Amino acid sequence: MSRTVAGSNPARSTKYIALMSVETLVDESGKEIELLKSLGLSSGESKIYMRLLSQPEGEMLDKVVTAFGIPAPIAEDSLKSLADKELVRISSNRVEVIQPRIVLQRILDQRRRTLESQVAAEASVALQLEKALEPIYWESRLGIRPEEIIEPLRDLSDMEVRTAQILGNAAKEAFIFAETFGWYGKVRESLFQAHDRGVTMKIMMVKDESTKERVNELRGLGLQVRYCVEEWYPVRGTLIDDQELVFLIWATKKLGVPRPIYYRPHYTRNQGLIRIFRDAFLKRWEEGKPS
Repeated sequence: MSRTVAGSNPARSTKYIALMSVETLVDESGKEIELLKSLGLSSGESKIYMRLLSQPEGEMLDKVVTAFGIPAPIAEDSLKSLADKELVRISSNRVEVIQPRIVLQRILDQRRRTLESQVAAEASVALQLEKALEPIYWESRLGIRPEEIIEPLRDLSDMEVRTAQILGNAAKEAFIFAETFGWYGKVRESLFQAHDRGVTMKIMMVKDESTKERVNELRGLGLQVRYCVEEWYPVRGTLIDDQELVFLIWATKKLGVPRPIYYRPHYTRNQGLIRIFRDAFLKRWEEGKPS
């Protein structure tokens, strides 16, 4: 039968023994510290967090810096870093740990953001390398540069920029095959400048409520506009003087789809591809309805 010392508090003694057991476990096992380090915490951060974990009342700041067996400069930096990451709480010169479940989720969220940023940066580097290395690969195998056939563009924004550029090169005619011409504002100035130079413009769109204002403005300037009779056609683009083509192929129907899928847009001067686009455009132009 166990005994208690006279004048002692059994509950307090039990709590003290439990805390000592937890602290001993933390000190003797490096497994948890290594796991925290594997999640990106430094050795100092991991050690401070584990030491504070068994102290429900927290610890005074100066003691954390001087009595945790960590060099003072490292302890100060580690403590500040833990506070910045919101893994510990500092109040009235006392440090307390945040609940482990919350701490681990915050660590994962931060690492996820870091990794996403890193992947985005690496994707940009990969794109630069692709543009530099692909020509070498194909030229050494086919004897021609791939950009003489087709040049990939990064995205829809890049496509709009290139369209504005080739409109600036137009001397005789320009065929624009759009959907609702939602990117009209991006090429409007280049379009008007080409028109002022005497370039013949043929613009084809689908009939839609959102196109009325654009159609009225284009017709008011004397540009030719027609509506495509087909409900949906997957190819869109701009052809200049039968010499330059910027085009896009949709993988899913655009109308009524919140986020339609499209294949990567391209630029080409290849006469075969230009002929295919021109024939498809003119066929639908002849079948089209006047705006």
